[in-house]
Amino acid sequence: MSATGLEERVAEATSDELVRLCFGGPITASTASRVRELIRARVRRGDLRLLVDLRAVTTIDVSGIAALLDARRVVEAREGGVLAFRVNATVDRALRESGTISAFRLWHAPEA
Repeated sequence: MSATGLEERVAEATSDELVRLCFGGPITASTASRVRELIRARVRRGDLRLLVDLRAVTTIDVSGIAALLDARRVVEAREGGVLAFRVNATVDRALRESGTISAFRLWHAPEA
């Protein structure tokens, strides 16, 4: 966990070739740039099929949502880029209330 409370973990490619990035804690103005940076770093590495697991996120604000929208734009701008999100009720509610939920591909498949 970082000093800002953001937890981050990367699980290498799964059987369906998705790289899973797991975040926990707050995704807010103080942590959004780190989320953005980590996702962009994976894209620079050539990881274009990403599953961002947000089920351990405790809160997300407009800066956090903006970071996720930016991540989507960066990944999907690359040929073959796919970005999906696993969310909890907190994140789901924030995306719905902000009117941005339709911009995200949500992953509902069982655990690999």
